Amino acid sequence: MTDVLDRASPSRTGVSVLRFTVGADYLASGFARFSLVPVLAIMLTRSSGGASWVTGVGLFGFLVCAGLGALPVTRLVSRLRYVVTLPGGMLISAACFGLFDYVHGTWLPLTLLFGAGFGISVHTTLCRVLIVQCVPSEQSRNNIYCIQQVTTNAAGAVGPFIAGVLYINGDGRPLLVFVSGAYLLAAVVLLVGLPKTLTPPKTHAAQTTAQSRFAGSMRLLRDPDGRRACLATTCGSFAYGQFYSAFALLVVLAIGPVLVRSALLAGPPLVIAVLQVAVTMVMNRRLRSGSTPLALMITGMVLFGVAIALLGIGMSVLIGSIVAMAVWSFAEMVFVPTVSLAFNRITTVSRMAASNLQGLAWTAGESLGSLCGGAIFLICYRHGAASAYWLALAAATFAGVLGCVRLRPVTSVPPQGEEERHDPSRRTP
Repeated sequence: MTDVLDRASPSRTGVSVLRFTVGADYLASGFARFSLVPVLAIMLTRSSGGASWVTGVGLFGFLVCAGLGALPVTRLVSRLRYVVTLPGGMLISAACFGLFDYVHGTWLPLTLLFGAGFGISVHTTLCRVLIVQCVPSEQSRNNIYCIQQVTTNAAGAVGPFIAGVLYINGDGRPLLVFVSGAYLLAAVVLLVGLPKTLTPPKTHAAQTTAQSRFAGSMRLLRDPDGRRACLATTCGSFAYGQFYSAFALLVVLAIGPVLVRSALLAGPPLVIAVLQVAVTMVMNRRLRSGSTPLALMITGMVLFGVAIALLGIGMSVLIGSIVAMAVWSFAEMVFVPTVSLAFNRITTVSRMAASNLQGLAWTAGESLGSLCGGAIFLICYRHGAASAYWLALAAATFAGVLGCVRLRPVTSVPPQGEEERHDPSRRTP
């Protein structure tokens, strides 16, 4: 995206209107995504006749497209109005999911799934730009980000129960109608609430070549803090990606009652919604006392490793899943917020360049984790080696922890003004 974001006048729609629009949009699209994701792996497995590679490739491709799909069309969408591109992304996702259960074979369903991910990527990428462009106050932006977080967690908590009710006996059509309708509702909200003439800011950075963007990423990777942040993010998000792939498959395949399955998959969002503020207060005290974001990320990775290991040490599936889910929730509360903190401390490149590499590192780890969890776990489960899978994954997670510890820097808080010097969007006009 751009390095300098020109802000539109908030009087065009008003910050309050934008806040309501974004909140309602994220609530509707969140319900769509989080009611589908818990059963997406099993839907892919059944639609492909049990081909584990289709499940792995489908989950991997969907996450890649949802995270990075907008990158190839950045220059195109930057020329169009938000009222076209943002609802358009949601309409693409609605159409793809609406048709998903009516196509057959292997590649047509995968194509629709990847197309839906592309629509999500366009939506989320441009929504971030819109908020920075239209909201001049940091506090007002943070209020909108808080609304996004609350609505996302609410959807993540309720979504698995919706999936449990609507996905009946392998028939995905009722659930897909709901998902498609929710994305359509998000498109309508955006169409009504967005300014009608506003386009993304046009600056010289919008016309940079792919080669120059690649050079900027390589410059960041040559920075020690950049390498450490990328390694920790990729390893941690790889473990994080197991929840809606391998863990979801384990819950669906090994636990009978629908409500129990839904409760296990909805557990982390519920716990996070209740306890995230308290955990954040503890983390802030640690940061003030001298801990680095990387140290907190490593703590989260350790908790991910413990949660994964609990699934492979021989406890009953139900008890092991409950305990692992609880530990997993705390791991997510510690790890996910500190990823941005770690990249924000990188001062050798612009804030936008650091943010772009953060997205690449996260998407790479989560996508590969879902690929592994969707394909390799199914093979292990069918051969009675599920415990071996979890123990091997825990060992890999702890190996990543050791790698991050060996590279752990002694990083001080950037001096006042350093962030603003590299991030022009924080300057007041």
